[in-house]
Amino acid sequence: MEIRWYDGIDPKISDIKAHVKDGQVVLNFKWPNELENLYIYKQSVINEDAIDWEKPYRKYTKSEYSSFGGFIDQNVGSAMSKYILCPYIQDGFDTYLVRYEDHCNEVEVISQRIEIRYEIKERKKLFSSRKLVSMQVFCELAVPKEYLCYVKKKGNIPVDLNDGMQFQFISDFSPGDNIMPEIEVDKDEYVRIYLTDEVPYKEAYRIIKG
Repeated sequence: MEIRWYDGIDPKISDIKAHVKDGQVVLNFKWPNELENLYIYKQSVINEDAIDWEKPYRKYTKSEYSSFGGFIDQNVGSAMSKYILCPYIQDGFDTYLVRYEDHCNEVEVISQRIEIRYEIKERKKLFSSRKLVSMQVFCELAVPKEYLCYVKKKGNIPVDLNDGMQFQFISDFSPGDNIMPEIEVDKDEYVRIYLTDEVPYKEAYRIIKG
């Protein structure tokens, strides 16, 4: 499929808005009067999937848009997706898709947040001012080690990423349960796990202490 950049003459998609309703993604936008068809592409933002322009996610018509009051995606799939809407132009024997350098035909939406759950257990050492701390992390998807850190604070439980000393993990997290090696801390020190500032699209993740 030939792709052409918008030349100021072809129809232009604009004012795209996306929201999640009843577990479905709904897209609304200004459909140009002279346009009959468009191709909708969908890309996982988290996984950075490549787009195959020969295989649109959906081919959509003006009558469908009017009937449904927008485009409704029931197959949510990825936690954060990008939708790219390209007008499909048929001009005699000439057919092509239109893209826009200002990305006015693109929108990103968080349909569900990726959950990371963790547990922390403490074990006191006899006749010692120290204790052992074990950490177990459950991930829905693979998570790079740079995305998480544990924070240690003396006297109180750390309330956020910057409330104490930060320590990096030594290996990436696999989908499922990840059991970390025990660490040793003072009896009056407390540990919590937080998302770091290295996480792109941090709003797509949710970390929960079990």
